Amino acid sequence: MLGKLKCLLFTICCVLIAPGYAQNTDSLFEQFKNEVQWEPKLQLANMLLTNKDASKKERVAVYSALGNSALSADNFKESLHYFKLLEQHTSDTFFPDEHFRAIKMQGVVLFYQGLFQKAIIEYSRTLVLAEKNEQLLEQANLLNNIGLAYFNMNKLGDTLEFYLKAKAIYEAHGSEQDQTDILLNIAGVYIRLSRYDSAFSLYQDVLKVYQRLDDKSGIAQVYNNMGVAHMESNQFDLALHYYQLALRYYISANDYNKLSTQYTNLANTNLVLKKVDEAYEQAKLGEYYALKIDNHNLELNALHALAKIQFVKGNLDEAQINLDRAILLAHEYGSERIIRESLGAKALLEASKGDYSSAMALQQKYISELRKLRSTAIINALAVLQHQFKATQLNQEIEKLKQDRRVQELKMSQRSQLTLFSFLLLLLVVVTGIALYRRGAEKRAKQQLTEQVTQRTAELQAIAQELREANDVKSQFLANISHEIRTPLTAILGQTDALINELYEPESLKDELRVIQRHSDHLKSLINDVLDLSKIEANRLELNISCFDIVELVNDVHAMFITQAKAKNLHLILDNQVGNEFYTKLDLIRVKQILINLCANAIKFTHAGQIIIALNKSDQGLVIIIKDTGIGMSSKQLKLIFECFSQADNSISRRFGGTGLGLSLSQQLAAMMGGYISVQSEYKKGSQFSFFLPCAEVNKSQSMIEAQSTSKENKRLAGRVLLAEDHPDNRRLISRYLRSMGLEVIAVENGEQAVEQCLKEYPDLVLLDIQMPVMDGRSAFQLLKQCGFERPIFALTANAMSHEVDSYLELGFTGYLGKPIDKESFYKALSNHLHNAEDQPIIKQNEVDMSDLVISFKQSFALESETITQHFISEDLGALQKDSHRILGAAQMFGLDEIAQSAKNLDRALLHRTQKSSANDFKALVDTLQSVLKKYNES
Repeated sequence: MLGKLKCLLFTICCVLIAPGYAQNTDSLFEQFKNEVQWEPKLQLANMLLTNKDASKKERVAVYSALGNSALSADNFKESLHYFKLLEQHTSDTFFPDEHFRAIKMQGVVLFYQGLFQKAIIEYSRTLVLAEKNEQLLEQANLLNNIGLAYFNMNKLGDTLEFYLKAKAIYEAHGSEQDQTDILLNIAGVYIRLSRYDSAFSLYQDVLKVYQRLDDKSGIAQVYNNMGVAHMESNQFDLALHYYQLALRYYISANDYNKLSTQYTNLANTNLVLKKVDEAYEQAKLGEYYALKIDNHNLELNALHALAKIQFVKGNLDEAQINLDRAILLAHEYGSERIIRESLGAKALLEASKGDYSSAMALQQKYISELRKLRSTAIINALAVLQHQFKATQLNQEIEKLKQDRRVQELKMSQRSQLTLFSFLLLLLVVVTGIALYRRGAEKRAKQQLTEQVTQRTAELQAIAQELREANDVKSQFLANISHEIRTPLTAILGQTDALINELYEPESLKDELRVIQRHSDHLKSLINDVLDLSKIEANRLELNISCFDIVELVNDVHAMFITQAKAKNLHLILDNQVGNEFYTKLDLIRVKQILINLCANAIKFTHAGQIIIALNKSDQGLVIIIKDTGIGMSSKQLKLIFECFSQADNSISRRFGGTGLGLSLSQQLAAMMGGYISVQSEYKKGSQFSFFLPCAEVNKSQSMIEAQSTSKENKRLAGRVLLAEDHPDNRRLISRYLRSMGLEVIAVENGEQAVEQCLKEYPDLVLLDIQMPVMDGRSAFQLLKQCGFERPIFALTANAMSHEVDSYLELGFTGYLGKPIDKESFYKALSNHLHNAEDQPIIKQNEVDMSDLVISFKQSFALESETITQHFISEDLGALQKDSHRILGAAQMFGLDEIAQSAKNLDRALLHRTQKSSANDFKALVDTLQSVLKKYNES
């Protein structure tokens, strides 16, 4: 209390005399630099920071000095606070060196606190600056620090990756000290991989360098690591010797961090040597120093050692308390080693309580975790070493690791079992029946394990077969997409090329553009059919029957290819034997698709001569003949012409391109309409394809009625619509659509606001986006239904998969509206539930101007990119998926296809991620999306 009163009086005095110092900030700054004690130094710092005459340079120096002083006093919380302030008051252009150091030291402080994942994030931020400024040694130092953090997290594959990157830079640009330090760290990985001979060899070389350089800290670190190596190789007396050598230096240096580590290591060693009392005192000291610097990672290691010692001493309750505390901290700070080793200790505690079933289950889990660790760690380490190390000695070590892998597996398994058995033997003296029970339980466990392995093998084989079949379906599906889209696209490109080269009469420009529009609509219909996965999965494709003039259709196809034919000096002749018109009921899109494919093939494979398109009547309906003077086919080739993925011969694909799917698809579509395609051909003379189409002629008036029914003008609607959409540009665009229909719009940005406004305003219709922050569309829908809201509610989302749509309808949504918005479908869906406004002008198709919304959406790319980066670095994959889905919906709305495709790939990968998904898989997709966003942002 007296101390706090003194500090308060000192602060008041400083405030009162501060004006006197305003004219002499240099003197005050000198006092601050020379002050050693923390409290007076802090008071002087406050005086400088509140003095308006203090320069920016002095303020930056104050923050830096306070951070350093707090770190020296192991006051990590205050140190982190001042380094964050230092970062806020600097930038990469304003005091760049201090800015760089501020971020780096935040990583250092977090590392000392045992917060290794957070430390990696700060190190990575600093690494970006070092790469930008081409600071090679700083890059190596940061790579080394990141590897050390991963080492403490027991992620050996990542550890080696960063160590080796640092090693390459040190060898080219670093000092002997740098090169020795990185070898010391790599030797530590050898210990984790049980390659003690290699580790000892490296340590001897490193120790000689440190002794020559008189680096006492490095010598102590080598002693500590050699103690660990001897401990791991069961040479406990030597381990104790080297731990004590390291301890002497850390006591003289008063390094609380290292003292906690050394006392914990000594406690574990003395426990094995049965010096229980000494081990107990050392474990308590390890805990004491960890708490003194507030390092929970060191604390959990000390608590774990203390729990084992208390168990041996018979203090089971205290052992249980400390073990539970250690496990809790291990889960919080990601210490997989302590979590794994605690399973063995918990097994002993459960057995001592008489709960042998739980003890046996924990033992089996412990052994399973050891095997998992052994496999993962060694395989990952070998993969990194094999690809990165070029030195002969390290390559030989890799080969040796491969050869010894099975031996290591056996030794690790035996060592873990012997460790457990040695402790269980102590219990056998008290409980003689455990041995018999254990044998029976082990036998049953092995039998059960064998049955599970057999069952799992069968399941995996079945899954593998399903995956192979799925891969075949995928390959066929992708090929179908390629051909379906390429065929009409060829016609569009040909017509466009003719317009660009002015191969048209000026008065016929609109007619030429209408040809492009018709085929663009045709291409849109094809894409919609191909992307309807539910039809593909069900192995069926529904026909869309309509009434149309097939003579007009054939004329359109002829006009579509006339330019391509002229470009190859071919004569494209239309022979119409039907008349001026022939109205019938068929699927116009599919008939046109077949004719386009046949004509495209005829032009592709004909180098000279003519192509005839003949339209004739037959007894069952019509027959359309496409005859060419092209390369023709042999009888052997004709047998394969309608097979999937086949062409006449392999040279066809090389010379003319194509997937070999066109005629197969055309034949299947013809069969669906009750017809078929036949072929006659003579090698090097030409081919004739006949498309037989059963149909009956209908009255022209019926076609006119259908055409009129589809061309009715849309009337304005009356009512109030609530729109819930999280993306602001999407929200503004859809609101404009709705207002252009004459509707009153209530726009909100999440499900929670939607529920509140619905219950308050009770709108006539609700549009709910499915993926929104705070509360998503599904949750909002369910809550509205629970509250008795009975007005129509539509799902609004970019997820066009059939099973997703089915799930919305099963949940109870009135309907589903996809993104991007199709104006006709949008209007039709709303008009079924809203009344028309009387005496209002019609809605014009293109009256909604969204140019400002597109600009606004592009301006948001920089912020979106930064948000994606933050979520990826912090490994928040849930938030990252929401980011990608939000961008996907908006990009589709504004027609930015490249962004939409990149966002869609990332969205799907995150939605269907598994335990086998790696960060590199997502990083590639994130990088792709980032690059596309950057390109559009710069444009």
